[in-house]
Amino acid sequence: MVVKLLSCLIVLVAAVSGITDEQYYSMPRLFELDDYDECLGSRGAFCLGSFQLSSKKYSRLLDLTQQISEDKYKFNHTVINRGYCVTTTCAHISGEFLSEVFEECVQNITKTKYKLDAKLLSLEHCKTNSSPPQIPIDLYDIIFACIAGLILMGNVVGTAYDLLHNPDEKPNPYLMTWSLIQNWKRLTATYDKEDPRYEPLTPVHGLKALTLILVILAHSVIAHHMTYIHNPQFLEEKNVHPLSTILHNGTSVVQTFIILSSFLLAYNVLLTLETDPKTKVNFGLWCRLVVHRITRILPLNMFVVGLCATWWRFASAGPLWAPLVEAEAARCRRKWWTHALFINNLVEPDDRCLVQSWFLAVDMQLYVLMSLLLVILARCPHAVKILIGLFVTTIVANFFIAYYFELKSILFIAYPEYIREQYFGVPSFKWQYAAAWGSAPAAVLGLLLAFLHRSVPTTTDRLQQSTVFRVLYRLSVPCILLWIMGGYFIRDSNSRLTVALYTALDRPVFCLIVSTAMIGFFFRIDRLYWHVLTWRAWQILGRMSLSVLLVHWCYNLTLLAVKTNLARVSVFEIGGHLFASMFLTYVTSLPLYLMVEVPTQKTLQMLFSS
Repeated sequence: MVVKLLSCLIVLVAAVSGITDEQYYSMPRLFELDDYDECLGSRGAFCLGSFQLSSKKYSRLLDLTQQISEDKYKFNHTVINRGYCVTTTCAHISGEFLSEVFEECVQNITKTKYKLDAKLLSLEHCKTNSSPPQIPIDLYDIIFACIAGLILMGNVVGTAYDLLHNPDEKPNPYLMTWSLIQNWKRLTATYDKEDPRYEPLTPVHGLKALTLILVILAHSVIAHHMTYIHNPQFLEEKNVHPLSTILHNGTSVVQTFIILSSFLLAYNVLLTLETDPKTKVNFGLWCRLVVHRITRILPLNMFVVGLCATWWRFASAGPLWAPLVEAEAARCRRKWWTHALFINNLVEPDDRCLVQSWFLAVDMQLYVLMSLLLVILARCPHAVKILIGLFVTTIVANFFIAYYFELKSILFIAYPEYIREQYFGVPSFKWQYAAAWGSAPAAVLGLLLAFLHRSVPTTTDRLQQSTVFRVLYRLSVPCILLWIMGGYFIRDSNSRLTVALYTALDRPVFCLIVSTAMIGFFFRIDRLYWHVLTWRAWQILGRMSLSVLLVHWCYNLTLLAVKTNLARVSVFEIGGHLFASMFLTYVTSLPLYLMVEVPTQKTLQMLFSS
C-alpha cells in the first residue's frame, strides 16, 4: 500500500513539474560559447548569433522544446544562441563568407546531434584577428571628449582659485562652484544642524541609499538574464520560487523616490511660505521650480548618456561586448535628444538607452505637473481634501486604463524571456510600468504627505503617544515586505478584472504603507529605525543618489559583457556581481558628484537666478 502511494506521488510530482531533468537536458543547449581569446589568438574567426530551431517532419524533441518554451517561466528554447570559433569548430565547412560558414556549421551540428534544423535569426558579429579592435572614433566621441576636458579644466581652475585667492577678499562665486574643496564640503555637510526644521528629514538620505541598493540588486538579476549563461535552468527554477516575488514585484520600491520628490518639493515651498508669508505663489514661482529641477538633473543626466553613447564602447572587447554594450551605446546615440527633453519613455519606448532612465523621465514629467498643482493649492484651505480626491482619482483612472488596454503590473510580465529582451514590444512595460500615469498616485501622495506634515507640526508628542499610530507604524515596515510577497498568490491569475484591479492598487497601497513609515521616521516614533536611517554615511551616499542611479546599469552590463565564456548563475555569483557593481558605482559616482553634478548645477542656478 505504501509503495503504491509513493508511486502515485512520484507520478503526481512528474505531472505537476511537466518535464524531467533528463528531458530538459535532451534539448539543444540554450547557449554555447567557444573560447574567444584562444580563437582570435590563434588567428581564427569568431561568430556570434541566434538560430531558430525547426524540423521539416515531426520531431518529438522539437515538440518537447516547444512545449517547454510555452511555459512563461521558461526561456524560449526554440531559439538557440551560439558563439563559435568558425576556424576550429566549423573547420569541416568551407565557404567564402564567414556568416554563411557559421550558419551552415550550426545547422550541421544541430542536425547531426538533435535531428533539427537551425536557421540564422540574427548575426551579432563575425570577428577575426585582423578585424579592427574597436569602432573608429567619430565626431560624437570628439565632442564629448572636449566637453569632458572643459569640465576637468573647470575643476582644476576652480580648485586652484580656491587655494590661491585672498581670503580677505570676496571670492568669485562662479569659480568657487568648481572648487573640489567646496564641493567636498557640500557632500559631507550636515545641514540639519544649521536649520532645525530640516532635522526631521534626515532619514531621507537613508531611504534613498537603501532603495538604490535594492535597485542595483534587481538590475544585477536582470543583467544575468541578458548574457550567455551556463545554467539557464537556475533562473527558470528561481523564477517560480515564492521569494522571486521580492524581485519581480519589488520594483514598487522605486515609487519611494517619486514620493520623496513630490514631498520635498512641497515641503520646501510650504516652509518658505511659513517663513515669509509675503512670498508670491504664481506662474513665476512655478517656472523657477521647474528650472531648478532641470538644472538639478539635466547636466549629469546628459553627461552620463553622452559617456555611454561614446567612450563606453571602447572600454573593453569580447564575444558579448557588441550585443550588450555596443548595442546599448548605439541606442544612446539615437535617443540622446529624448533624454535631454525627458521624453525617452514616450518616444520609441522600446529603444531603451539605460533601462533605468525611464524613471528620470517620469519623475520630471510628474514634477512639472505636481509643482503646478502645488502653486494652485499652496494657500488653499481645502488642499488636503483635494489631494485625497486626486489620489483616489488617479487610482481609478489607472484601473480603467489597465482594464481597457489590458495592461498589467510588472508582476504579471516578469518572465525570463521578457526580462532577457528588456521587455521589448511589451505594452504593459511601456504604457503602465514606465508611464507617468502609472506613478501619478505616488506623486500626489507625496504632496499630500507634505501638507499633512506641515499642517500638524505640533503633533509629535501626540503621535508618539497614540497607540493606534504606533501600531500602524510598527506594522508598516514588515507590511512593505508582506505586500510585495502577497503578489505571489495572484501572479498567475487570468482574470482581466483581477489583473486590472491589482495593477491599479499595487503601487498606491505600497506607497500608503511607505508613507506611514515615513511619518514615523520623520516624527522619530522609533529610535531604532531613526538611528539606522540617520547613519552619517547614508547622508553622503544619499546625496550621490542621482550619480548612482545613472551609472550603476553600465557596470551591471560591463561586468558581464567582459566575460569570454559562459556565465554561471547562482546566488553567490549574483551576490558577487552586486557587490562589485556597487563598489564600482560608488567609486565612480564620487568624482561625478564633485566634478560634474554639483558645479554644473550651481553654475546654471546662478545664471538663471541672476
